[in-house]
Amino acid sequence: LKRIISILGGNKNTRKGLRLPQEKSKKPIKNPSPQGKTKEPAKKGFLSQEKGKGAMKALRVLSGIEIVEESSEVAAGLHQLTGLRKLAIYKLNITKGGDTFKQLQSSIEYLGSCGLQTLAINDENSEFINSLGDMPAPPRYLVALELSGKLEKLPKWITSITTLNKLTISVTVL
Repeated sequence: LKRIISILGGNKNTRKGLRLPQEKSKKPIKNPSPQGKTKEPAKKGFLSQEKGKGAMKALRVLSGIEIVEESSEVAAGLHQLTGLRKLAIYKLNITKGGDTFKQLQSSIEYLGSCGLQTLAINDENSEFINSLGDMPAPPRYLVALELSGKLEKLPKWITSITTLNKLTISVTVL
């Protein structure tokens, strides 16, 4: 896994995405409480931190993925992909304000400061693309931005990105 550079999944025309695997481990996690009760089993997914430090650091392209409400570990795991240059989410269907929503927002903000150059999001109904304007810092190295969904207004920071060469907006209410 350390040498994988690109993961291309899904179908761009039909916007069917590749859902990254998440499975439950049979090992219970000890609760830090004094009673020593156990929590539910640990989740190990494709981008899980438990798979080893830097397991996917070489990944440059992650394209055609699907993120749904149950994908909060995947959304959080995107933080680890600091070498990522292209992120294309073909299907995004999450609840506004939910855990996955917050994790994905945090991950995109973090990756934007690490060198993310292309961001493509097809937002089905979560209003996630409208929340991009709330990011405190714009993605510094963004060259291409593709947003599809019910976009009500462009992010405020879009005018401050000097490297942006390609802007694609579709199915908007601008």
